[in-house]
Amino acid sequence: MSLDAIGIVSEDPARSVAFYGLLGVAITRFQDSDHYEATLPSGMRLMLDSVGMIKSFDPSYEHKRGGGPVLCFKLDSAAAVDAMFQTITGAGHRAIKAPWDAFWGHRYACVADPDGNQVDLFAPL
Repeated sequence: MSLDAIGIVSEDPARSVAFYGLLGVAITRFQDSDHYEATLPSGMRLMLDSVGMIKSFDPSYEHKRGGGPVLCFKLDSAAAVDAMFQTITGAGHRAIKAPWDAFWGHRYACVADPDGNQVDLFAPL
């Protein structure tokens, strides 16, 4: 058994695809559905599904904003963390915590995707 994919339910998949595109993740639509996915350089897949898609097979599903798993993106340098933070917040996405030098030896920043999920950006110092 191995962890193969992380799935995110989105109220607005197009906006989420654009957000993750800022991080270099090329998410594509699967056929004519409301299912989108990308294979990351590590081989892990990142999947997005609309609330409607999930409700199509689980009518009792209730979407909650944020509070799910935190996705952590490793960047090449501290400067890259700062630049990506500016790119994301400059595109109108919410900052959770501006870049800082964490005691565990990383340059770290936290932002929110369009559905309120926390996305962390980091690089070794």
